[in-house]
Amino acid sequence: MNSLTFAWKRAAVSLVFLAGCGGSPAAPAPVTTITTPPSSPNRSSALVSVEDPFATVHNQGSSFGYGVHFLLRETSGVSGATIDRIVIYGPSGSDETGPGCWRTKLRVPAGGVLDTFYTDAGRQWLLYCSPGSGGTTASPRLEAEITFSDDRGVAGSLRIPITSLR
Repeated sequence: MNSLTFAWKRAAVSLVFLAGCGGSPAAPAPVTTITTPPSSPNRSSALVSVEDPFATVHNQGSSFGYGVHFLLRETSGVSGATIDRIVIYGPSGSDETGPGCWRTKLRVPAGGVLDTFYTDAGRQWLLYCSPGSGGTTASPRLEAEITFSDDRGVAGSLRIPITSLR
């Protein structure tokens, strides 16, 4: 038992003890219930996973473009996840995209899949706001960081390597 929990319980016992002393015997003392603050931080209800991540590598003369593709799946079935930001880390630094660049909010429904970042139709809809990066190597080391909010507004994130190149 931590010291904060002990202090709360001691205060509750003291209140009950004091309320029972010196009063009218006909009127019982009210009992106050005190709950301790939660011991764990508030965590996202949405559980988001990434499926089939890969990057397409396009030769652009003296450099290369890397288009990053992946499916997002919400696996808890309890809460959807609204995508807040995607950062691609590559050989030349990082590139970010998010709602300010997208036409509408992108959301993974509870227990469902979002394929916008995976399909050609989704990438055409996103245009230059698709996740990707660039660099000078045909075999880059890439990582994707996806930040989201569950239906209660609680943030979550995950970071994955992109090891499959096409």
